[in-house]
Amino acid sequence: MLEKRNRLDAQEIVERSKRVQEFLINSKEFQSAKVVGAYYAFGSEVRTDLVIEQTKALGKKVALPSVEGENLTFYELSSGKYLVKGRFGIMEPLPYGPVDRMDLLVVPGIAFDRKGYRLGYGKGYYDKFLAKRKVVFSIGLAYSFQLLDNNLPLGEHDKRLDAIATEDRIIYV
Repeated sequence: MLEKRNRLDAQEIVERSKRVQEFLINSKEFQSAKVVGAYYAFGSEVRTDLVIEQTKALGKKVALPSVEGENLTFYELSSGKYLVKGRFGIMEPLPYGPVDRMDLLVVPGIAFDRKGYRLGYGKGYYDKFLAKRKVVFSIGLAYSFQLLDNNLPLGEHDKRLDAIATEDRIIYV
């Protein structure tokens, strides 16, 4: 799945990501959220730039993750804060203004199933964060080919997302 995603060219990533993000931005969950946790897209992941821009434009708080040890900590992103390369080469906010609770969490992944489970990069950062129950609604962003009809193999710590947004629609689980 990762190889297939990595074969997308830059223009296709931008176009597909825009459609995915538009579904999310138009959702009732996004519209009602006051604090949105997002991620800074890395490689061929679905982009989040429109979500971040729209969140800020609507006067909502945006939080981005920082890898700290074996956990994710989300920090508020504002125009006065800078992003730096984190442990895995992914852009992260400077550790200022930690966010303890979010109304909406946007989650990346390599593959998703229709039950709301995801395959990430194997470290369990998002699953650990979701286990803390600091998020009201969690949604994965995926290209349509990343959504599988078959169930993904599950580990005991895997957490279910509430929805998955693709270029075609939002699937609520």
